[in-house]
Amino acid sequence: MNAFLAELGKQLVTRWTVALMVPGALFAGAVVLAHVLGHHHATELQALPTWLDGVTGAGGPGALLITAAAFLLGAAAAGLTAQSVGVFAAWTWSLSPAGPVLRRLAGWRRRRWEQADAEVAEAERALLADTADAALRARARRAIARRAAVCLVEPERPTWIGDRLHAADVRVHRSYGIDLAAAWPRLWLVLADEVRGELTAVQERCALAARLAGWGILYAALGAFWWPALVIGVGTLLTARYRARLAIAVYTDLVEATVDLHGRELAVQLGLPCPGRLTAEIGEQITAIVRKDGVVPHSRRAVPAEPSQRPRSLPHP
Repeated sequence: MNAFLAELGKQLVTRWTVALMVPGALFAGAVVLAHVLGHHHATELQALPTWLDGVTGAGGPGALLITAAAFLLGAAAAGLTAQSVGVFAAWTWSLSPAGPVLRRLAGWRRRRWEQADAEVAEAERALLADTADAALRARARRAIARRAAVCLVEPERPTWIGDRLHAADVRVHRSYGIDLAAAWPRLWLVLADEVRGELTAVQERCALAARLAGWGILYAALGAFWWPALVIGVGTLLTARYRARLAIAVYTDLVEATVDLHGRELAVQLGLPCPGRLTAEIGEQITAIVRKDGVVPHSRRAVPAEPSQRPRSLPHP
């Protein structure tokens, strides 16, 4: 047991060091540069040795030790702060369009999707007139890809990530009548360990992207005192945006695939007869069981769900 605890402690320290202390030390160094150089001498690094000699020279080894300890504490504090800011950033991913700014963003996304949807309909009409035309088929594929790039269903959220999470809800609900948010904890319990491992791994990728966004926000804020930090912050935020989108896309695809492959197993575990593939009728019975509110929604395989009966939200990564 002692050996196990010692090894566990080593792994936790290693992960904590890599995840927080190393980037925290880099940020603490950037804070020092901002303090010493400022905006006017932002790239004059030759001023650093002079400043360090002034800090350590007056107090001797004791001052150097105190400075090193303060640096490490600052690095740890920066890591914890970035983690907290990352949690806040992840919370903003699935905000509802409440307030004028978020409503305008959601409306702008909806108008983009409707325009792309109209192009898809026009391409499909042209393709019906001449199904043998390869150029028309390519045009239809491009139009569908442009619409999917905005959202897989009609957008309702102010951000791409929020709509991608919402789209998984809607697609599962339309196909199977399952309230994904309510059914997910039960579905998780029937999954094999390897499936849980895949989902957990991509959830960690989502968390890493959120933490990277936290670092980007901290560097951008530091840019008020040292302009190179603003450049670093913007680059970090763009990288975090790309990684978050990629991770969320993989996560939602895996969640939908989990329902496709293991939804029938959930129905059987709940005592519902499901001799063949999972159907919308069986899915609605699953929803009635897991929600426990007496509401049995009708199947919505071809039309959007009513707002009062839509799934609440996809389980957060």
